[in-house]
Amino acid sequence: LSGAEGAAFHYNLSHDIVVTTDPAGEIMKKALIAATLALPLCANAGGFAGLDYISSKIEPDNTTASAKPEAVQFKFGSWINKDETLGGELRLGLGMGDDELSNGVDVEIDRYYGAYFRGQFPNTLPVRPYGLIGLTYMETTEENRFGSSDGENYKDISLGLGVDVTITHNMFVSVEYMRVVDRSGDEVTNLGLGLNGRF
Repeated sequence: LSGAEGAAFHYNLSHDIVVTTDPAGEIMKKALIAATLALPLCANAGGFAGLDYISSKIEPDNTTASAKPEAVQFKFGSWINKDETLGGELRLGLGMGDDELSNGVDVEIDRYYGAYFRGQFPNTLPVRPYGLIGLTYMETTEENRFGSSDGENYKDISLGLGVDVTITHNMFVSVEYMRVVDRSGDEVTNLGLGLNGRF
């Protein structure tokens, strides 16, 4: 159908097809693309990249139950200053396991994107706490016991707290908690464990 870009198709209980548009999702995607293009401009003091295992907790607004699907997360960041206390970070997450939400409904993360500002203790410390604030857009799939599936997208301003622990001069591990979404009754949180390298 022409002109249906950004449209989502859903079935209601009467088995009617409902078409809805998601302009906020398009704005979120454009903001993340802009952040992706702008991040290399501040890469004058080195950067880092990492791979994280993510245990997510998803609580949709239409149920009191929650699911804990898993994901793998790729991240890339660069520092604004040489003390490495201020920087920017981009993330891409890909789902690698589903979990039951309720009544035979399984939830799986398809993918998510994020762009964040990062504030952290100086690079002279072996243990460095940090904080994150930014935007996250997550796409999930819910499948019932009969094989029917429906997509659900989440987006919000995200807040995170974590700590980096130095292993070698160029390697460190990270542990992090992020409140990804807390909006309109939807709640998504991520708990991550990562291996990272400096460059």
